[in-house]
Amino acid sequence: LTDRVGPDMHHVGAEQVAQQAFDLGLLTERQLQEVWATLGSRNVPLSDLIQLLVRREYMTSYQLDRVIQGERDGFFFGPYKVHYLVGAGTFARVFRAVHRQTGEVVAIKALRSRFSQNPTLFGQFIREGRLGLALRHRNIVPIFDVASEGDEHFLVMEFVEGWSLRDFVKVRKKVEPLQATRLMIGIAEGLRYAFEHGLTHRDLKMSNVLVSSTGE
Repeated sequence: LTDRVGPDMHHVGAEQVAQQAFDLGLLTERQLQEVWATLGSRNVPLSDLIQLLVRREYMTSYQLDRVIQGERDGFFFGPYKVHYLVGAGTFARVFRAVHRQTGEVVAIKALRSRFSQNPTLFGQFIREGRLGLALRHRNIVPIFDVASEGDEHFLVMEFVEGWSLRDFVKVRKKVEPLQATRLMIGIAEGLRYAFEHGLTHRDLKMSNVLVSSTGE
């Protein structure tokens, strides 16, 4: 992010960005005071503020990038604060988020805003989420909650540390037969469990399969 703060953003000052983050609820008053005390002045380069906020984990680069661009929405979904974007599809985007009270880390799958006022589309999104609430299997990412609040429709899911099967194969170039077989067995078992509960996956592709950091 720091490299992106160039001449085109010279009009955005550190104090302005910090105040905007505070107004949006991304920084607490205590954090704000600690930042200014550490920097020793409010008249500092924006890059200094960014580096300090990220280093202390008060804000993420994703949050700062959006604040600098003047964005005011999309930082919160219900009680969850968005940390960063994980992935995006045609109809929804997935974020890493944290519960503001408990600190629980989750994945938020949110329907894109351009579909949020279409009753047919958001109805299908919510309906599929609710069907998934009952599924509990080691090879299916669990859904904890389904929320529909005004124009915001989102699912609260377990956050899986890892990457998509597409990226996994792209980086590895080659997957050994034994590992490939284990991955395929996991996929098949998840699909079988869902099928036994009356559900099928209508968009199965490599980008919709996750490989956890433990190889699951």
